[in-house]
Amino acid sequence: MHMKIWQRYLIREIVSFFFLFLGCFYSIYALIDYSLHMQDFMQDTRINFSHIFLYYLFEFIKRADLLIPLAVLITTIKVLFALNIRGELVALRASGLSLKVILRPFFYLAIALALFNYMSNEWILPSSLTFVDQFQEQHWKPSSKDNHLYTLSLSDQSKLIYQTKDLQKQLLNDVFWIRSADEIWRMKSLCYDLKQPIGFFADQLKRNNKGYFEKVESFEEYPFTLFSKGLLENYKIPISLENQKISTLFKDLVQKRLSPYEYPIALSYFLLKITMPFLSLLVVLAIAPFCISHRRCFPVFLTYALALFGFIAFFTLLDAAVILSENETISAFYAILLPFCICFSLFSYRYFKRVQ
Repeated sequence: MHMKIWQRYLIREIVSFFFLFLGCFYSIYALIDYSLHMQDFMQDTRINFSHIFLYYLFEFIKRADLLIPLAVLITTIKVLFALNIRGELVALRASGLSLKVILRPFFYLAIALALFNYMSNEWILPSSLTFVDQFQEQHWKPSSKDNHLYTLSLSDQSKLIYQTKDLQKQLLNDVFWIRSADEIWRMKSLCYDLKQPIGFFADQLKRNNKGYFEKVESFEEYPFTLFSKGLLENYKIPISLENQKISTLFKDLVQKRLSPYEYPIALSYFLLKITMPFLSLLVVLAIAPFCISHRRCFPVFLTYALALFGFIAFFTLLDAAVILSENETISAFYAILLPFCICFSLFSYRYFKRVQ
């Protein structure tokens, strides 16, 4: 396809500044993150340059849903203001080109990036998130603020809940084994050796006639022979719902493979993964009308400030919406889809009204 001179010029300006901003911004982020964890990197002799490179590459994939729309937003503002200030936008319009035609390269970029995000969510992001989580768990020292709990579903439908995992010693720490609704085991640590799992400082709790749990027995060491029947064959942490592919989440939701607790969480992440790629299109629709207006004095700083504020506010709203939908405070369809629908409707109306 033959492109005209103005099209080549505009595409070159858009693409060059987009990658320049994206590369510089993420390099600063990676440098700050590396300085914060430099001690962990230096002390762990197992880490080499290739591990660090892969970690920050996958970390970029993890943050792409935020970084790419932000880069599109800044690129759109910069290029359109530059065209406007230099008088090139007026010249293009005077040559008979409509605003719709002039703005097409921005939408082509946004659509291409939206497709990239969809492919990433399906094929690249799940493995990237798993790699980042495992890397941090293996090589970073746990923070005193980290109080995460991990759940491991066993083949007999019982569950192991633990706080930390020592891969070298094959130990799970602060463990609860929920064997049934009427029996719970509490352990300080559990050695998950497949040949002979052993619990240390284990307490057996059973439900009494009044419906309360009471401690029945205590053991300094207790061989969990029940686990030797294959319950711990897949003792590795299963892929979390956040790290699942879009297709996997869709199949789990349609075929109802999830528990009542997991269903709203899976639905929230599924809706989030199918809507977030549209954010690149949304930012172009939102900011373009403000950058193509004809004024003597262009409010460049104010436009950047308000655009960044709106971008951060929208992401904060989405984070709150995910939390509310996960806890079933609000339906995931309302919490996640409604903000996108409202913003697309308002900004699309303003955009088409402005470019006509």
